Amino acid sequence: MFETLPSPSFDVILIALRGAFLIGALCIFALAFIRWRRVDEVNNQRLHQQLERAFGELRSMHETVIVMSARLDAMSERAEVGARLAPASSTAPQRGYDMAARLAKNGADVDELVANCGITKHEAELLVRLHANRAGGEVAISRLKQQAQETRVPDRVPQNWSLPPQPEAAPAPPAAGRKRGSLLSVVG
Repeated sequence: MFETLPSPSFDVILIALRGAFLIGALCIFALAFIRWRRVDEVNNQRLHQQLERAFGELRSMHETVIVMSARLDAMSERAEVGARLAPASSTAPQRGYDMAARLAKNGADVDELVANCGITKHEAELLVRLHANRAGGEVAISRLKQQAQETRVPDRVPQNWSLPPQPEAAPAPPAAGRKRGSLLSVVG
């Protein structure tokens, strides 16, 4: 009834152990390969999402560049039109200087010129010096000297500065018989 099985030899046991070891290693290798593929798929999905996001940003930037290019073209066209029209409006600043010169001839102060004509203080000082009449000019010069002393800037208006002498009367006409502009008319 019961028969006894022959006892396996040592070689058969070693071969069976080798087979079991190979099957176990193959199972471990298969599990590692499956895990590696899953990690690789997750990484590929992340990379794909990043690429989609980058392409979306690139499309957005491309659209922005197109819009900015259109705006730049429109602005350059406006600048060209403005450059063509600019010479027509170049007389407007000149009117301020004309008005400042007239006011300076009438005895206006530096501060009045700056406030009313839109010119700088240095320009107003120059216009007062150039266009002030003798009586009004001395008053304007004294005002400039006072302002210079108040601001403690002595080199703006020299203390010894004065108006050039004005001729008292017109020169006498040349004597009859002499040509105007000749050397004789100057000497005589």
